Amino acid sequence: MTTNKSPSLSYRPDIDGLRCIAVVPVLLFHAGLGFTGGYVGVDIFFVISGFLITSIIAKDIREQKFSMLHFWERRIRRIIPAAAVVVFCTLVAGAFILLPQQFIDLGSSAAAQTMMAANFYFWDQSGYFAPSAEFAPLLHTWSLAVEEQFYFILPLLLVFAMGRKRTSSGTAIKLLGTIFVLSFLWSIHSTRTTPDSAFFLLPARAWELLTGSLLALAGTSRTCGPRLNEILSAIGIGLIGFAVFYYDHATPFPGLAAVPPCLGTALLLFSNQNKPTFCGRILALPPLVFIGKISYSLYLWHWPLLVYARHLAIDETSLTVRISMVVISIVLATLTWKFVENPFRGKSTLKNRNQVFSFFFVTTACLLLMASVVISTNGFPSRLSQQAQTYAKAGQEELPIQQTRAVTKEGTLPTVNPADNGTPVLPVLVWSDSHGRVLAPMFRKLCDQHQVNIYIATRDSHVPLLDVSLEPMLKNAAEYNDAVFKFIQENKIRTVVLVSRWRAYIEETPNHALMRQRGATEEDDSSAKDVFQSHMASTVARLREAGVEVWIMKQVPYHDRHPHESLARAVMLDRDIATLGSTIAEHKKRQAFVNSVIDAQASEQVHIIDPLPVFEMENQHYRLQKDGKSLYRDDDHLSDYGSTLLAPIFEPMFKSIVEQHRPRH
Repeated sequence: MTTNKSPSLSYRPDIDGLRCIAVVPVLLFHAGLGFTGGYVGVDIFFVISGFLITSIIAKDIREQKFSMLHFWERRIRRIIPAAAVVVFCTLVAGAFILLPQQFIDLGSSAAAQTMMAANFYFWDQSGYFAPSAEFAPLLHTWSLAVEEQFYFILPLLLVFAMGRKRTSSGTAIKLLGTIFVLSFLWSIHSTRTTPDSAFFLLPARAWELLTGSLLALAGTSRTCGPRLNEILSAIGIGLIGFAVFYYDHATPFPGLAAVPPCLGTALLLFSNQNKPTFCGRILALPPLVFIGKISYSLYLWHWPLLVYARHLAIDETSLTVRISMVVISIVLATLTWKFVENPFRGKSTLKNRNQVFSFFFVTTACLLLMASVVISTNGFPSRLSQQAQTYAKAGQEELPIQQTRAVTKEGTLPTVNPADNGTPVLPVLVWSDSHGRVLAPMFRKLCDQHQVNIYIATRDSHVPLLDVSLEPMLKNAAEYNDAVFKFIQENKIRTVVLVSRWRAYIEETPNHALMRQRGATEEDDSSAKDVFQSHMASTVARLREAGVEVWIMKQVPYHDRHPHESLARAVMLDRDIATLGSTIAEHKKRQAFVNSVIDAQASEQVHIIDPLPVFEMENQHYRLQKDGKSLYRDDDHLSDYGSTLLAPIFEPMFKSIVEQHRPRH
């Protein structure tokens, strides 16, 4: 390698082409048009941003003309106008498309985005009962927040390390290199232990931006021969292509998986800094450069359009609609780039710094005001008909965590406290994940009718089977279930009801871990199905050995969309609601294996409760509503009203239990 004496910040069309390579996979991935790993385009953007911003700041510091105010003036001109337009339009459109709770969520996310904290908002909203990400119109702004937070920290670090009169980058390289290593190690660790924080928050993402920063400080002072540059450039494209085409939603990310796209981007930036390589010349082709120029606006527009198309579709969005949204995104991005980005970036619109900062504060205040109005009015429910509001309210129900003394908050151990009002507590325990928790209204109804109380041990996303591990997503699941079983033994429980979304633990889902044998090693190739089959049988056997009569409830029908939302939107759009639910054939096919395992447990002291007949309709679909009320609070959890409809199928169990424990005279 040789030293390049005068690093240049002259325009490089290949970087715009690289932006195209970043945004197109993201766009097509989100539209469901291929590129299963297209989400790595965001990581490409991170490296590019770190490279360019660091190059600019370092150059200004060396020339002793760096100003934080000037830096943020440029950032405001570059980032805020287009983002403000898209957020404003998204809020306005939401008033016509979204249900009240969705509109409230949009208002909250708009406020967070305006305050450069969208990543914190969506991280906080990424829990088990959080709204589905694919229906959040501003979800994609998390990456903008990460960059903006990085922009606050990076200039301070560079000024501290380089000083105003120093030209050497050595100290800055050491400082940023140390942070890079720490961030990278944290990213690897947190991707495995706390994947949501790793995905959304800066500490696990900083190393990606710092990849570009370190390249700007160290790499631009060196160059390679033409042949080696060609090889490095080809490797860079190959690494990006590998990630884009090989990764999918199941790839743990970022962590180590983010290395190929980030390293590939760095290699392309490095190998094309002096003389373009073959890959660099391809990236500099006018069509790619044009998409690169509009990439920021294209990234901003594409996601709200796709989300609103999903909302309006009620069921699956057609291929034609998704392609149309891509085309409309490009059109809107082009217009935004020409009439918003370019005028504001230059000085034709905002002529001086005072105007820039005034624009920023006024725009921020206006968007925050809009967001606060949406939130304070509860999403303007009066926009909807009374029937649509009734359906929509099912999604706003609080989970029945402690509506009776028998239902308790989750804890490390199951705290299942008996009632203290004189009502007898039967030796009966409902052992479940969240699907038993939502049955609390039904159990309360039956307990009131029979003047008894029962225990409920419930923990979200924890399958009620012994010796099953749910790591790495959930720690101590096996120990929790051990504690429940110990409670059963110590309190001489004689009846146990097992309730769960059983299938979720043998397939890939965002909120459930695949079950494994407790203590299983990486070499253990037992499938989740094998574990479910063996541990359902062993759990039932151990309960029977403890003298327990067992009742196992099969899974209620679940749906691809949230029923309460589908129902409300169908009313809004005057569409038929009779065929919105899953078909009977579809559900039975999906549940065939699970139901066969459950049915195999049946015996004189092991009873099977099947909720499906309650939901079946003559048109071969499962019902989503009855008497104008939604039966669901989301795609698989019953609403309070829906749970009470199961009372008749649990009535025989209650009568039998009450009869068994009736005092004998």
